[in-house]
Amino acid sequence: MTHLRMALRLAWRDLRGGVAGLWIVILGVALGTAMMAAVGSLSGGVLEGMRATAREAVGGDLSLRLFHAPATPEQRAVLDTIGRVGETAELRPVASTVRGDARTLVELKAVEGSYPLVGTAAVSGAPSLADALAQRDGRWGAAVSADLLDTLALGIGDRLRLGAAEVAIRAVLEHEPDRAFRAFSLGPRVVIDRQALDVTGLAEPGMPVYWYYRLVLPEADRSEAVLRDLKDRFPDAGWRIVDASNGIPGVDRTVHLARALFLLGSLAVLLIGGVGVGRALSAHLARRLPVLATLKALGGSPRLLFTAFLVQTLAVVGVALLIGLGTGAVLAASAVRALPLDWMPETGGAVDPAALLLAGAVGLLAALLCAVPPLARAAGSSPAAIWRGAVDGLAQPVGWRTRGAVALLALALAGLLAAWTGMPLAVAGFLFVAGLVAAAFALLGRGLAGMARRLARGRRPVVRLAVANLGRPGAPTVPVAVALGIGLTLLVAVGVVGQSATGHVAATLPAQTPSVVVLNIPPPDGTRLNEHLSALPGVGRVETAPFLHARISRLNGVAVTEADAPRSVGWAVRGDRGLSWRDRPVPTDRIVAGDWWPEGYAGPPLASLDAQVAGRLGLTVGDSVTLALASGPVTATVANLRRIDWTRLDLDFPVLLSPFAQPPPHSLVTAAWSPPDAVSAVEAAVAEAVPQAPTIRVAEVLDTLGSTVRTVRGLLNGLSAVALGAAAVVLLGAIANSARRRLHEMAILHALGIGRWSMVQAVVLEFTILGAAVAAVAVPLGWVGGATVVASLADGAPLPGSAVPLAVFVGTIAAMAAVGAVLVARLPRRDVMRRLRSDALSA
Repeated sequence: MTHLRMALRLAWRDLRGGVAGLWIVILGVALGTAMMAAVGSLSGGVLEGMRATAREAVGGDLSLRLFHAPATPEQRAVLDTIGRVGETAELRPVASTVRGDARTLVELKAVEGSYPLVGTAAVSGAPSLADALAQRDGRWGAAVSADLLDTLALGIGDRLRLGAAEVAIRAVLEHEPDRAFRAFSLGPRVVIDRQALDVTGLAEPGMPVYWYYRLVLPEADRSEAVLRDLKDRFPDAGWRIVDASNGIPGVDRTVHLARALFLLGSLAVLLIGGVGVGRALSAHLARRLPVLATLKALGGSPRLLFTAFLVQTLAVVGVALLIGLGTGAVLAASAVRALPLDWMPETGGAVDPAALLLAGAVGLLAALLCAVPPLARAAGSSPAAIWRGAVDGLAQPVGWRTRGAVALLALALAGLLAAWTGMPLAVAGFLFVAGLVAAAFALLGRGLAGMARRLARGRRPVVRLAVANLGRPGAPTVPVAVALGIGLTLLVAVGVVGQSATGHVAATLPAQTPSVVVLNIPPPDGTRLNEHLSALPGVGRVETAPFLHARISRLNGVAVTEADAPRSVGWAVRGDRGLSWRDRPVPTDRIVAGDWWPEGYAGPPLASLDAQVAGRLGLTVGDSVTLALASGPVTATVANLRRIDWTRLDLDFPVLLSPFAQPPPHSLVTAAWSPPDAVSAVEAAVAEAVPQAPTIRVAEVLDTLGSTVRTVRGLLNGLSAVALGAAAVVLLGAIANSARRRLHEMAILHALGIGRWSMVQAVVLEFTILGAAVAAVAVPLGWVGGATVVASLADGAPLPGSAVPLAVFVGTIAAMAAVGAVLVARLPRRDVMRRLRSDALSA
């Protein structure tokens, strides 16, 4: 306790002496912590809001989904014994006016009278949803979204044709509780009664209909036991199960992934700021070295001095953490108010206290990681060496204890982030890459400084002075190179990915993707539709494929529920997925393993799988995969693996089967490639050949995709800008810490006859050389990183251009030159002798 009291007293006395050089510590820690607190708190609030409304969004305690066929009488009887059950059917047919002069694709939902089991469905124009859907005078009713009325020029009281039936529009849908998290719709909404669906004829066997069974359990905490019992009773039923107690699977995973991505980006900002923390502490301690030497000479132990300055550092870091956490909480609350998240809790949803604590812990660990080495160097300095002037910049190496402490702090930081994000491999990979990049720029800075010392013998004084400044003792060349290099690398990588993604969506995809996709085509009508479309002027290509949904239930005979599927391909095995079958082989350059089955093959089922998904699931040629179809399970042997470019939106499927001798109930899907001015003719031909087959304009899907890409690109660009801001803070801190030295040097140079203009040129050239050297490494490194990401996301996508790298390179040089010019311009024009006399007295 005596040791701690003495350390506290020393720290307090030193703090009263001023901490002018430690503002960089506050800025560096506060900036990264604020971002981390904002991201963590916002995502935590979003997750809290989703979980609070998950039961309503799921439609009950449990949701079980089937495709193509409803539950069997046996399955429905078991569900009825478990709790309250509500059946809902969802499909995408064509709705038209009674005269048939206008038609549109709609999202149709057929509900039982108990709908909704949880929450309230709001309508306008009728007392309730049940009243709007009821059968009156032999006609069923419907509630529709307002955009359907605009699209078809209808009003309440008019009739709407759905398949073989006509329904009366009696209400406008205002709110459906089980659609709170469905942000994407292919058409207006229509809700009818479950019995009315049978009249339409749109739900025949094999038609693409989603059948939902929502359950409200007498005891909600029994959901796991109920699910185990259902899986035991119906192991091959093909349920897609959602447990409301676990949140909303798709949205939940998306939020977790986005949180992990931006937390790692925030960590990059924090680590860049950490470079400035280490530099600022080194500069502060260098100014305090005479005090340290005196205290040591009077009997102060290295341990006491280390503790004293550690307490001082913690005090400054504590202020930075409070500023960062407060700013992050305000940013999170502002974001919630700006976003249309009406399902968020009314109180407390914007700020997650646990996330703030975690952000504070990460900020503290990152600050200590960067602060311990200079503190240890200062505490271990020799008083005699300090008084002789032999110690400059605290450059001596640290001992094994300090290295061990740094390693423990790094492990603690990595473990905390891994637990927070739930993605330990991603955290480990990020830290590994970040360490390599930081080491590369540290070596660049050291190499540049060493080269500058050897080359500082030029004939021109301006050049000699500029180069010498880069290599002089205590120059901020290394920390500025590391901070600026990481920031520029991230900026270029994000810019390259964003440029390629938007370019791919705007130019490449429209040229490669079909213009119109036709769904739900009855097999007998497929040939007639192909003939109609192929005969149209401008239609260059038409493809048709059988289509049905199935769930992968077993891998090599092992139930998927028992397999350890990686999270990255969990989408392939969590629920039902579209599949098809074909005899004609795919292009040989897409097959990466195995061979296509012979033409006319009629043996046991064979499968062609997406190579990436198969690799993650541990499947290879010769393995077996069992598919749960509505007509029963089918086990196929993997014949080949193929490469799929999902960004092309082509008519491709993760699972392709060999042709069936007796195909199961299915529909057809057709894709047509045509110029934009022929799309209307394609739609008219579809309406004539297959009136009830819905069409999708792919251009509208691309517009939505492009908007999403631009939003993500903007967020990542913002993250990169903050990272560069952190690098700018490091640069400004380095300039501030060296300002006194520069004033002294300029005074001496002026006394030796070097004019102010020459000094301005030298400083501008110094910063220009530093910026050019760092950009020359960071720009290619960022381009390679961005190109690697582009290649992994979009097979065959064009490599990114040079616009972003060139702009960053030129901009960096210009910005660094401007910083040098501003620095010299702001240095005071003081009398030379007064400057030198002041420096001599202060020394």
